[in-house]
Amino acid sequence: MTDESARQETYVQAAWTRVWKTMLVRGIILVVAVAVLGMGIGYLAAGTQGLNGGAVGGGLAAVFIIITLVIMYAGRNMGLTAIAGFLGMGFLFKAFVFMIVIWRLKDATWLDGTVAFFTIVAAVIGSSLVEALTVVKGRVPYVDPEAK
Repeated sequence: MTDESARQETYVQAAWTRVWKTMLVRGIILVVAVAVLGMGIGYLAAGTQGLNGGAVGGGLAAVFIIITLVIMYAGRNMGLTAIAGFLGMGFLFKAFVFMIVIWRLKDATWLDGTVAFFTIVAAVIGSSLVEALTVVKGRVPYVDPEAK
């Protein structure tokens, strides 16, 4: 067995790679959209403090997408059920992070709390939707005939 044949991806591994890349592209689009819209609307609504609130929401969207990408990458060889379970645990972890961030930023004077809250909510809902759509529409077979 040569090194080249050992490194070739199976059909299922290639399918998971496509799903992961799709998640990466959709995640980048989500992060840019949340950051730009949050910061733009925040600046129009509350000036510099609103801009800061939108930036916090955009940053949190990036953190949420990175958590999802790490879970999907780590679980790529575990099967669809395992990944779905890990993504569910990731959602609970994100909810915990959401609560901590809201708690820590509730009295911050350098940002507009309302803009930050709505931008963070958009990040949470958007990342959950991107996750769900990507995993549901990802066409990964359950059985890998090439696996040994």
